Amino acid sequence: MKKAALFLSVVLKSSQAINTKEAALYGGCFNKTAADEDNDNSGFTCHFNSESCREGEKWYNPSQAKKAGFDKCTCDDDYNNNVHVAACYSLGTHLVTCATTSAACDDYEVGDRMNSNNIVDETCGDGSSAFQTATTSCGKQCLCNFAYTRRDEEIKVASTMYGGCYEPISDTTYCVASSTSCQPGEVYKNPFDKFLNKECPCSKAAVGACVGNRKGKKFKYCAFSKDSCTKSSKFLDVKALKDSKFKKDCNLCIATWATAPPTPAPTRDQGCVDSLTYEYKGKASRTCVWVSKQINNFGINMCAKPTVKENCPVVCGECCSDNYNREFKLGKKTKTCRHLGSDWPKDDIKKQLCPRKEVQTICPLTCGRCCVDDPEFTFKDEKYNYRNCEWLAGKSKRVLEENCSDYNKYNVKENCRNTCKNCDGSFLE
Repeated sequence: MKKAALFLSVVLKSSQAINTKEAALYGGCFNKTAADEDNDNSGFTCHFNSESCREGEKWYNPSQAKKAGFDKCTCDDDYNNNVHVAACYSLGTHLVTCATTSAACDDYEVGDRMNSNNIVDETCGDGSSAFQTATTSCGKQCLCNFAYTRRDEEIKVASTMYGGCYEPISDTTYCVASSTSCQPGEVYKNPFDKFLNKECPCSKAAVGACVGNRKGKKFKYCAFSKDSCTKSSKFLDVKALKDSKFKKDCNLCIATWATAPPTPAPTRDQGCVDSLTYEYKGKASRTCVWVSKQINNFGINMCAKPTVKENCPVVCGECCSDNYNREFKLGKKTKTCRHLGSDWPKDDIKKQLCPRKEVQTICPLTCGRCCVDDPEFTFKDEKYNYRNCEWLAGKSKRVLEENCSDYNKYNVKENCRNTCKNCDGSFLE
């Protein structure tokens, strides 16, 4: 555990809601003529927005599609009802890759309904072998959560990758479902860009949301674009949603098919944060701050006591996380931990704000109070393969030094703190 003193509790403004992950709802294009000829709903195709509708087709938003009785469009592990995305063909490699829109294709665009006319068996999905005949296929489509798969290879859920918005000022990149989510001054990097320093599956690709009544006082559902909203609601883009009161984390999908890795953090309503109300043996002066001082100054193992470890998990090295449900004051405004990496160059703003006691209490990870690796961080090695901190930890001294260098373009040292031994406490008092 990083040796750093915690500070006195302060009265903080609490958010009204927990930051909840949700998946977007989707609509589609309906060709009534084709459906009437087949006497079924086969004329309905799932898409992100109305731009994919062809001549003679009508766009149905998620609410309209539900009322019409169409199957629910998804971006989960249901292969047959997945949203169709653009297919790109490379003249150099002769491979098909998938992208949100045709604009991301470098060479040749195949379209956003590749092989959608083929019959796909209900069992086709994650782990199936790809194949195609004259009238049937499996794995030969570009879908929101399933990338096009070559013959005899296994179809993999979460294989379609998305791009990100790069913010030059803070030198950070966040995953988005579409380039339209990038704000002025940010640079969009498509999923094929070798300088996109992270992997962006649908579970990390941010989207906006539809909010109810024209004043936007009620959250309705996550959405890719305004086409998914009803006439009585309005669309909030990715930034507007993050800055809103709703505290929703909207993405293309939620990885419900994946088994969540075990976490060392204790189960507490507050999550991975030190309690601001805990008093050891009921004495007001013996808070988590006091516990930290005992560890740092006297080597007393207070964390061996279960109640201490449960209430002071960060101090005791059980976990480390920023608390985005709490805010600190900055002038007359209130800010969250996101402010430490967005408004100014990140090192400057950390050096300015992290020494403040309330900021360190809320943002221990960002402020360097905890020496842990970011489990979600990924970077590319010299062969442009995606790697993580766990992979790096098992490598030779040479590989460690190369990747943990201050000159590494993927900022590995900052994200793999423990592996790179980057725990010098430069942002602490």
